[in-house]
Amino acid sequence: MKEAKGLKVERIALHGYGIAHFQGKTIFIPYTAIGDIVDIRITQEKKDIAFGSVIRYQSRPNEIIEAPCEAFGPKGQCGGCDWLMAPYKTQLRWKDILIKGIFEPFVDPALIQEITPSPVEYGYRNKAFFPVSSRKGRLIFGMYQSWTHTVIPHKACQIQMPIFDKIAQRVIELAQKSKVQAYEETKHAGNLRQIGFRSSSDGKEILLILVTKSARLPFSNLLVKQITSEFPKITGIIQNIQRNRSNVILGDDDRVLWGKAFITERFHGLSFRVHYRSFLQVNPGASSLIVDTMREQLGSAKRVIDAYSGIGTIGLSLASQIRELSLIEEVPEAVEDARRNAELNKIKDVEFYCGRVEDLLGKVITRDQDAIILDPPRSGLAEQVPGVIARARIPKVLYLSCNPMTLARDLKSFLAKGYSLKLLKPFDMFPQTWHIETLAVLERT
Repeated sequence: MKEAKGLKVERIALHGYGIAHFQGKTIFIPYTAIGDIVDIRITQEKKDIAFGSVIRYQSRPNEIIEAPCEAFGPKGQCGGCDWLMAPYKTQLRWKDILIKGIFEPFVDPALIQEITPSPVEYGYRNKAFFPVSSRKGRLIFGMYQSWTHTVIPHKACQIQMPIFDKIAQRVIELAQKSKVQAYEETKHAGNLRQIGFRSSSDGKEILLILVTKSARLPFSNLLVKQITSEFPKITGIIQNIQRNRSNVILGDDDRVLWGKAFITERFHGLSFRVHYRSFLQVNPGASSLIVDTMREQLGSAKRVIDAYSGIGTIGLSLASQIRELSLIEEVPEAVEDARRNAELNKIKDVEFYCGRVEDLLGKVITRDQDAIILDPPRSGLAEQVPGVIARARIPKVLYLSCNPMTLARDLKSFLAKGYSLKLLKPFDMFPQTWHIETLAVLERT
């Protein structure tokens, strides 16, 4: 492959890439920082752009630090982190640059606030799934290499709760001893696909999830006996069966091998039951800061819809200042969790709707709603959703997004339908990565 030497990284792009130029093309290079001088190998080339991998760093800015993970960088190529080599203040500066680059072309720059840091920089993720593979006849677990399904093993992931690696390593040892085969995606053979975890933020309740291709799990008795003995904070072991040849991690079928399939999480003074399938923000400290801001921005709103509500974390946390609350969520287990959470916390005047937001919103909306909270997946809103909200003339929209590009697309739709932007506030939900959580507040003009 073609090589290029002495390229200077000029700026940072989405997906954490550094940008350089070579022979009239824009080159995207992972694991680089602004100011790096690098020699690279071109790995993919298109008409006006190319992608490269670092062969050698000729020089690096003084602020760059040694990454505290052997799986990170051009040699390790783990896809879990993007910026472990950068001090946290530098990461925040880069994220501010990304947000401004996306939104300043069409919104007033004065409305874009600086990013709010995460209270915790490392070990913040309360949920993880590690793919399983084999190498030289031995089972391994880790994270995928960027843009591939090649498993990169690690010993101490810097962004997950540290105990996850310890439990996963023990599961691998027991599986190896029992001659369990790793799942092979290309052949649709083998059985053990993923080792997953969900933990309460205090670490006192941990769920262990084994994703398999078939219901057969010959070492389940040994697993339960050893793991529950060695890791007393585990409160449930679940086998999820994903029979399909699919990139979707979880299948439709499951069974509880031991304990229970949910944890109880304390958040904003409330108790939340969280099923292993249900969505919950992975960084509870940063999530709490977001809810504080939402509470302030809701103001006197009394009739509120929480769309994409999950287990009700946001809506129920704000319920003390709301008279009527409607939750819309697609995942049945999450809706059931939300119902139980309302009962658990003695919260009344809540209605629950199970289904897709684009299918149900028109039926749920009345002319009485003061505000709507939107927290969609990375794909953003379905095309018709902004129009439904605009026709109902809901005065205020609080839109929380984990993808600034789809947020930008949806904001343009709202702006074209009679809404004005009042606030754009990014939060660092995902330190050590390029990902950004952003809250947009819109009002009907």
